[in-house]
Order: sequence, then structure tokens, then C-alpha cells
Amino acid sequence: TSSQCHIFRELSQNAAYHIIVAVKGLIGLAGAIRVSQQWRKYGVRFLVHENTKVLFCFYYALNIIMAVIFALLYLFELIRLRYECFLFDFRYILLTRCVGISTILAAQQVILVISFERLYSAIFPAHFERNSSKKLALFLALFAVSY
Repeated sequence: TSSQCHIFRELSQNAAYHIIVAVKGLIGLAGAIRVSQQWRKYGVRFLVHENTKVLFCFYYALNIIMAVIFALLYLFELIRLRYECFLFDFRYILLTRCVGISTILAAQQVILVISFERLYSAIFPAHFERNSSKKLALFLALFAVSY
């Protein structure tokens, strides 16, 4: 780990690296705040169907979680640079990065599920209206995330 500590010392003394990490953290924080404001201000009232509203709320939540995770990751990096050779266990880094990347993919999957739901409702409108529910939308959102 002496080579890692040497690299870490170089990074902790590099002002450009500090600026990049700080800017990335601020962008993540600003994104979380902006999406939260948009969700609070506009909500999902522009959507007509309840299933789509549930899925879109899930989409908003995933985007906020993603932005907060990345903002915290860069905040921890800034704090870590203040200490001498403070190395994280790789599992913590892997966990935070993977959760952030998973939420990016899950948010895209939710939009895909909304598209398929809208397609199904256009092809079979009577069946869709009889059988749609918030439970179905929640199941679809969880399925999209787990996939």
C-alpha cells in the first residue's frame, strides 16, 4: 500500500484534482436539489393515468437518489484528501459507485416501462382500464429496477 499512499499524497496536493472533485460534488448536489424542486413544483399532475403517475414518481425518486449518492461520494473524497493516506476499502467504493450506476440504469428502465405501458394501453384500451392499478405500477417499477 506504500505505492497507493504515494499516489494518494500526490492527489491530495493537486489543486486541480480538488477543484474537479468539488465541482462534481456540487453538480450532484445541485442536480438533487433541482429535481426535488421540480418534483415539488410540478409533481406528476400533468400525467393522466395513475399507473404512469406512480412510475414517474419512482423515476423522480431514482434521479434524486442517484444525484445524492454521487454528491456524497465526491464529498467523502474531499474529506478523505485532508488526511494522510486515508484509503477506503474497495467494497465501500464499489458499493457507492454500483448503486449510483444502478439507479442510472433503473431510471432508464422505468421510462422504458412507461413506454410499454402506454403502448399496451393504446392497443388494448378497454382491457388496460379494467385491469390497471397502483399495485401494478409499483410492481412494474420494482421489476424495472431489479432487472
